[in-house]
Amino acid sequence: MNPGNFSAVFFFEWQRALTIPRMAWWLVLTLFPVFIVTLIRIGPITQPPRELWFFFLFALIPMLVSMLGSLLWTSPAVSSELEHHSWPYLAVRPHGKTALLLGKYLAAVTWVLSAALLGLSISVAITQTEDPWHLWSTIAKLACIACPAYAALYLAIGTLFPQRAMAIAVAYTLIFELVVGFVPALINNLTVQYRLRTLWVDWGAIPFGHQDASWIMTMIGIGPAWHHVLILAGYTAGLLILAVVVVHLREFTSETVADA
Repeated sequence: MNPGNFSAVFFFEWQRALTIPRMAWWLVLTLFPVFIVTLIRIGPITQPPRELWFFFLFALIPMLVSMLGSLLWTSPAVSSELEHHSWPYLAVRPHGKTALLLGKYLAAVTWVLSAALLGLSISVAITQTEDPWHLWSTIAKLACIACPAYAALYLAIGTLFPQRAMAIAVAYTLIFELVVGFVPALINNLTVQYRLRTLWVDWGAIPFGHQDASWIMTMIGIGPAWHHVLILAGYTAGLLILAVVVVHLREFTSETVADA
């Protein structure tokens, strides 16, 4: 694939993102964690313990901002081109489909990650915790893993189900990431949340009581951190390959979305 095609899509997507509606969404994603942390900071607990900050920032940044931002950006990657009748022109260009998907993917990751890291930085400054660097670095690493993984997931959903990309992405998130991911059973190993939660406990040095150890292990898994990072990297790469293969094997037409 010509790198020029890939970079052209990437920069075009970023230019298209610099509009008032999209920048408003970016600000919402950035400031929402700041808003919640501010409410906690001025609440009745004068100095919340470090574990509370780790919990809330994990829930707000890797779980909420990374997930929601990736869903909004990447799930309609194919359907938006079909709706605007630009897909046929992109499809006939050499490696146009691959460049389109990967360019949109990288634009989504950088767009969402920038909101996550800026919101995290402001939030950590507000917490006034004893070890801000440990808090920031832990959540930042999780966000840098969560954004590519979720973007690849929703991109694959968007290529498999362009007619109902947003609806299926939301349903998957609610059922698997937010429900199945917290079920203490083997099936939760298939979710991104399971791996992120394990890394959060490991890197954040989150303490648990010994009496809860057996139950906690079903929720966070075992093994070294690099093992879970490697699994998420393979998960991300596999979903990107799946998305590219689908758009090359499947015939998309402008009527695909309209007929749904």
